[in-house]
Amino acid sequence: MRVLPYRVVLGEISLTVEAARLDGLAVPYELVSGRRHVVALHHVERADWWSAVLSVVVEGPESELSSGPWSNMACLATLTERRTRAHVATRLRMDRPGLWSGEVELSRDRFDLRAELSACLVAKVDGILGRRIATADSPWTVDLRPRSPTHQGERLITRWADFGSPDNPLLHPYKSDPWSVETNAETPVLYLNSGFEGLRALLESTRPAERAVRDSVAAQIASDAWSGLFQAAAGQVENAHWPGGWQESVLRRMLFDVFPDRSPDDGLRELIRRREDSGDLHARVRHAAAKQARLPGALGTFIRTLRRTGQEST
Repeated sequence: MRVLPYRVVLGEISLTVEAARLDGLAVPYELVSGRRHVVALHHVERADWWSAVLSVVVEGPESELSSGPWSNMACLATLTERRTRAHVATRLRMDRPGLWSGEVELSRDRFDLRAELSACLVAKVDGILGRRIATADSPWTVDLRPRSPTHQGERLITRWADFGSPDNPLLHPYKSDPWSVETNAETPVLYLNSGFEGLRALLESTRPAERAVRDSVAAQIASDAWSGLFQAAAGQVENAHWPGGWQESVLRRMLFDVFPDRSPDDGLRELIRRREDSGDLHARVRHAAAKQARLPGALGTFIRTLRRTGQEST
C-alpha cells in the first residue's frame, strides 16, 4: 500500500455506468453489466462506429467529503488503455455534495482492444492543488472488439451438482470442495457443489445484507475458474501456435494482464519460455485471474462491510 503524506478519503467511492450510446444510438442495456462492471461494445454488430458516449455516476461518502481538510474538489472520470497508451480525463459535474455525473466520450481511433474506465477525486490539500484524495473502488472495462472469434462451444458453462451424489461419480474426489472446473471437455464447465452447506443459498440470495459476502465468494470462484482455464489452455500451446477454440480465447484475454508490456504473440512466446522456468508466472496468472474476476473490488467491499459491522456492534 502506498502511504501518502496527506489525508485521503476513507469511505467508498463507487462508479456506475448507467447507459451507453454508439454514434448517438442507444446501446442495449443488457450490454452494460453492473455486476461484472463491463460495457460490452464488442457484442454490437457494427464495426465502423467512431464514438461511444458513456453516462456515468460517481458517489462518495457525503459526510466525510464535507468535513475533510479539502477544498477546490473535482471529480474526474478517466479512460485508459495500456496497449495504446491512450488516456482521456473528463471532469464530471457535481449534482450535490458526494454525487457527480456526466458523459465520457470514447473515440474509436484512440482505443484499440479494451479500455479501463475509472474515476478519482482531486482537491487542494495542505495548500497544494490537484492532489488525488480518492479513487473508485471498482473500475469498469469497456470491451471494444472480440479478442478472438467465438462461438457457443467456447463459453464457460456453469452447473449445480451434488459432488457426493451417486449420479456424479467423477466429482466424488472433490465432494468436500465448494466448486470445481472441468477443462478436458470441448466446452469447459464450472461445477458448483449443491451439497456444500449454504453455498447455493448464499450465491442465489437477493438480501442486501448478504451482498458483500455473496459478491466476494462469487469473485473468488471466478478467479479460481480463470486460473484453471488459463493453466489448461497453456498446456495446449505448442511451438508458439495459438491453440484455437476456447483455449485461445482464454489465452488472448488473460495474456494481456499476465504480460502487459507485450503483444499477444510475444506474450504467447514468453508463456512458453516461462513454462520451463516458472519464476513468477504463477503470481502473474493469479493476478490476471483476479483482475478478470474483479476480485480486489469485491474483496475490498467485503472487508469494508466487516469493518462497518464491527464498528456498529461496539
